[in-house]
Amino acid sequence: MRKSIYAVLLLLVFSVGTVCAQQEIANPLVPAKSKPRIYVGPVVGYNRSLHSSGFESIAGDVLCPQFTHGSGNGYYVGASAEYLLGSPKDSKSSIIARVVYSYLPAYYEEPGDNLPSLGADGSVVMSSVRHVAEIKYTTVDIEAVYKLNLFNSNFGVVVGPNVGIVVNAQRQQRMELVEPANAVFDRTLLDSLNITGVTYINNDRGIITGEDDIPDKSPIRIAVKAGAQYELPLGRLLLVPCVYYNFGITEVSPSANLRINSLQAGVDLRFAI
Repeated sequence: MRKSIYAVLLLLVFSVGTVCAQQEIANPLVPAKSKPRIYVGPVVGYNRSLHSSGFESIAGDVLCPQFTHGSGNGYYVGASAEYLLGSPKDSKSSIIARVVYSYLPAYYEEPGDNLPSLGADGSVVMSSVRHVAEIKYTTVDIEAVYKLNLFNSNFGVVVGPNVGIVVNAQRQQRMELVEPANAVFDRTLLDSLNITGVTYINNDRGIITGEDDIPDKSPIRIAVKAGAQYELPLGRLLLVPCVYYNFGITEVSPSANLRINSLQAGVDLRFAI
């Protein structure tokens, strides 16, 4: 008899517990938290900028070859907002908008001529010269990309337009002595070659032949951005490493035949709101 009573009591406790659990799950006064639809946060990354061009000496000197390809290391920093499409719980796609400040520099180097220069004792020696150009290009980019997660995973691909408002587009060109190490430019020789109005630097081992704001530069750079990302959920926070190729559609400067592309790698930090 006692065993029967214990069995009935256990059955009642189990039944009450089950009913309470079901009521707790279905309780409309304490609904379960739904997956957020919107994420916002900072972004930061690295630009490997790739310039293709066709400009010659800013100063117009006869010794300078044509600069055709340059590259440089830059960065981007800004903010993003992601909006999940469809049901947030099952969503595999979204629209990601960003506003970023992007630095896309380039360094060009071309072999030059053998020119008479002055040795340490003042004697004339033949020296090898290189021609260098540097471009400092910055934009404020506005972009909206479509993201699709593949294979029912957190790995996704993205593609979309990128519009950059040009902030800065400066260019400098130099001639630099390569060897011998103790030689300096002969100022009288450069004057005879009609290379005037230059600035001597590095103890006369280099000269700035010209500096300018790139002429007829476009105020806007239009590009297409495509790449991949992987989402690492940390509660209601997403850590998203990503890689992209940023392909420039419009010319930066028609007269310099300049276009800029870039390889980008970075991290987005997205907070649910």
